[in-house]
Amino acid sequence: MVEYLSTNKKPPFGVVFCFSFLYNRNNMKKQQKTSIIMVTVGLLLIILGIFYYKNKAEVPEDIIPEETDTSLLPAEENAQNKADLANSEEFKAQEAIKKAKWNTAMTNARTAFGKGEYDKSIGYYNEALSYYKTDTVYSGLFVVYSAQNNIDKARIAIDNAIKLNPFVAEYWNSKLIFLDEKTSVSFIDLKRIYEEGLPKVDPQTKINLVTHFAGIAERNWQKAEAIALWEYAKQLYPQNSSIYQAEIDRLNK
Repeated sequence: MVEYLSTNKKPPFGVVFCFSFLYNRNNMKKQQKTSIIMVTVGLLLIILGIFYYKNKAEVPEDIIPEETDTSLLPAEENAQNKADLANSEEFKAQEAIKKAKWNTAMTNARTAFGKGEYDKSIGYYNEALSYYKTDTVYSGLFVVYSAQNNIDKARIAIDNAIKLNPFVAEYWNSKLIFLDEKTSVSFIDLKRIYEEGLPKVDPQTKINLVTHFAGIAERNWQKAEAIALWEYAKQLYPQNSSIYQAEIDRLNK
């Protein structure tokens, strides 16, 4: 074909046909390759686009807020929260008033008792119980009933005080001395009450219960028991060992 171009001669039809066929064939191969490349690139772009939007639509759990802004809560829930807050404030105000009334009733009860007005004192103590049922109120009632020599009510009052607060050694002491002096309970019964209270009272004031019961044992002619209690007192409170030993020496004479 180059030969015919250099001589300006017209090539035969067959030569032209062959050349044209080869030329078009090469161009078709190039176009096919180009089309394949373009289709491949297009598919990759589509796949990448799908992957991107899928990931974008999913919210990772670790960035979801754990707390909700209460300002965005429904109106009903916001209203309930405000109502709860109002009730809480109202409750605190009511408790403050009740506490003040309780304190006033307790003061009046003690004042009346100091004047010997026992019935008024009992009335004020019962008023205090209507506000709060505490061991201090029952302890006060015990004192008044004891002064009136009302054995049954006095015993109920001190039992209630102990039930509410067995930690106080003075309540156990009061019960023991009251039963020893005002009733005919045996020493065995008294000792049973002492042994019940010993593990319950404040460890720092346990020594008071031990020494107190040592005196009760002596008054009930339980000399060996009293000496054993003073020996135990030396172990509990060695700082006063000399005082407790003096009691032991006195009992041994």
